[in-house]
Parts: sequence; C-alpha cells; structure tokens
Amino acid sequence: MSAHQPVITALGILSPLGMGREDFVSAWRQGRSAEAQVEGPVAGGFLVGEFLLREAFPSGRALMRRMDRLSKLICMSGALARDDAPGVGDIEELGLGVGTDLGTLEMTWAFLVRLREKGPELANPNDFPNLVPNAGAGYLGILTGARGPSHTFCQHDTCGDDAVAWAADGVSSGWFGACLAGGAEELGEIRGRAMARTGCPIPEGPGGEGATMLLVESAARAEQRGARPLAAHRGSWGGSGLRRGSPLKRTVDPQALTELIAIALARSGTPADDVGAVLLSAPRDAVMRDGVRAALGRDVPSTDHDVRLGVHPADGAFRTALAALLLADPGLPVNATGALRAGPAALVISAGRGGSLRVSVLSEA
Repeated sequence: MSAHQPVITALGILSPLGMGREDFVSAWRQGRSAEAQVEGPVAGGFLVGEFLLREAFPSGRALMRRMDRLSKLICMSGALARDDAPGVGDIEELGLGVGTDLGTLEMTWAFLVRLREKGPELANPNDFPNLVPNAGAGYLGILTGARGPSHTFCQHDTCGDDAVAWAADGVSSGWFGACLAGGAEELGEIRGRAMARTGCPIPEGPGGEGATMLLVESAARAEQRGARPLAAHRGSWGGSGLRRGSPLKRTVDPQALTELIAIALARSGTPADDVGAVLLSAPRDAVMRDGVRAALGRDVPSTDHDVRLGVHPADGAFRTALAALLLADPGLPVNATGALRAGPAALVISAGRGGSLRVSVLSEA
C-alpha cells in the first residue's frame, strides 16, 4: 500500500438506528430496524433520536444557541468521528468536506415565511448565516478547530459520495494528510412537500435523515499514529446516465451504470470477482440492480438500509461508512437476512436527479 493511499480510520455515524459506531454496529448485526414516525408531517419516515451536542463541545454552548438543526447533526457526527478510536490525530491540519443536497431547508423556509409575514425589521439577523448550505461545515470547523481546506457539496443525491471522494483525492494527491468528510440531511415537513411538489421523491424507500462523517487519511499518517484502517478508498468515478426526461427527476440508464462500474473497476485495479457487496442508493430499484448484475456478471449481496433506517440524498457517506465496516469485519452481515460479503471489495453506487451517477470502490485495508 502506497504512503498516500487513502484509508478510512474513524467513523461518526448519527442515524435513526444508532448513534456512534458501537451502537450502530450492534443494531445492524442484530438485524434491527429503526422505528418509523407514526404521525405528524413526516409520518412513515425515520428520525434521529435526541442527542446533546453541548456535551460533545462544552466550550461551544454560546455558538449552539443560534445553530440550526442540520448543522447540529453535522457537528455531532463530527464529534463522534473525533471520539471514535483511534481518533483523528492533529485537529488543526484536518480538511473538512460536507455533502448536503437541500441544506438548511427547514430553517430557510421558516426565515422566509417570517420575513414575508412580519417584515424585514422582525427577521432575526442571527438566523441568516444558517441559511447557506455550508453553515454546517463552518460550525464544525469552529468547534473542532480544524484549519485545513473546507468544501461543501450540493450535487443532489451524490453529494455525500462527492464529499468523501474529494477527501480521498486530496489525500492521494498530497494536498492534505487527513480530512473529515461525509454528508447529512434533515427530514422535515418542508423537505417532504418540496420533493413531492417537484415530482422527484426518492424512490424505493421511506424518507430518513442522519449525518455521517468519516476520517479519510493517508496510509502513512495512519501508520505513524498507530491507527488501524477499516478500509482503503480505491477511488470514485462520476458520470451521467440522463438520456431523456426532466433533470428534476431521478432516471437511471442501466447501460450507463454498467459502463461506469466497468470504468471504476478497471481504474482502481479491482477485478469484478473481488466485489463482495454493493451499497445502492435505491436497493430495490430493478434498473440499478440490472446495471450492477450486467457489470459484475453475477448477483452479490446488497444492503437493506433503505427499509431499516430510510434514505436521503446525502446518505452516500453513510453507505461508504457501512462499506468500511463490512470490509473491516467479515462476520458483519450485509443485510438482515444474514448474508455475508462475498469478496474483499465493495461498491458504493449512487444515482441522483438529473441522471448523475457515482461509483466508489473500497477494499480491505
């Protein structure tokens, strides 16, 4: 393994199925599912349970008083990654990459409604900084003290994958030695209404929310500080599968997906026979499954995260973290049926609105 090979060494998972690596892995191993909301504006969806951000960052309580909920999700997942053994090493040198498709949509809507109904003199100026998509990354940088490059990605349903891919590229090029990267999305009434109004709801799974941050660092940095990698990030490739229809809607061309998987495997030096698990953005989508089958020449175990804790546009980061866990522990089931991965590599595949596609390759470290 080269010195600049990107590896994943720490995880901060904040999900409806558990908070932190230990809680999540325990629930996943037992085949449990999160409890869906039974009433209210997000009935049928999966929400993250209560958490206390002030306990993770005791000195940041004043800042938290004006922080929006999505930013709190991002900061809490960053704290979980920071506290995940073996930690993140030198904080100041860390880069930050965050993916979020819709950003602080709930707060933005509430701010605009108040502006319309009460007038500009009663619009709270302290809320305005929370309306930009990179608010969460900014808050996380302040609270952690990270001073490396920071970037926020909003490319629809591949934004979480994009953030992790950017981190891996930065590490492999030597731009920075380590980066906290991931994705987050909030499930609220406005998000549900917006997706339905535009005719582009996420298919094949109930809505969910959550935040996942991963520490991506060079193999040399991990070795120097005695951190055992969970998985190696072999690369990520994007493309377009849009052939017709509205750019607002999610369409998948199976041939384009098959071709992109072939490119990803070839450029990462991964034989198709090594792929032992796939983590799809829509696991029950027949078109996506057909594209994977055509590329690999066989069926491989697929995760069932969609029905167990819901889906959201930035969950490519969560699926990357889950892939790393599966590669680190061959006894961890891929899904609730107990299927185990059938090879030393995994594919994380996301298809988004407008035909965007991304295929990331991970392998045992």
